Amino acid sequence: MAMSRMRRIVFTMIIVSGGVVLYWLDPARYVFMPKCFFRTLTGWDCPGCGLQRAVHALLHGRFAEAFQYNYFLFMALPYVLAVMYMEWFTKGEKYLRFRHVLYHPYVLYTYIVLYLAWWVLRNVLGV
Repeated sequence: MAMSRMRRIVFTMIIVSGGVVLYWLDPARYVFMPKCFFRTLTGWDCPGCGLQRAVHALLHGRFAEAFQYNYFLFMALPYVLAVMYMEWFTKGEKYLRFRHVLYHPYVLYTYIVLYLAWWVLRNVLGV
């Protein structure tokens, strides 16, 4: 379940590089920044639409603006950070109970249901 050291280093470098790019380049201003393929095809927002702009705003400390770009980011970020922490920094049985809760099927199903609900609500309500 734990990633190898080299994979962690490479993954960390990719995340940091992406963060640096998103810090310096505003996705709303530059045409070459990736666009949502789903939205281009259907005209509907996917659950991740606005994440690039939200992360850009977060990196500049503009939390309210980031929240407006994608509400789900603030529900997903704690869970994603907890999973990353468990995979990268914990070993052995010390965090076994927390790992069991984090990867419990009910937690995963709840996350998936919230993700799908966000997808529907953002298109129905235009959020």
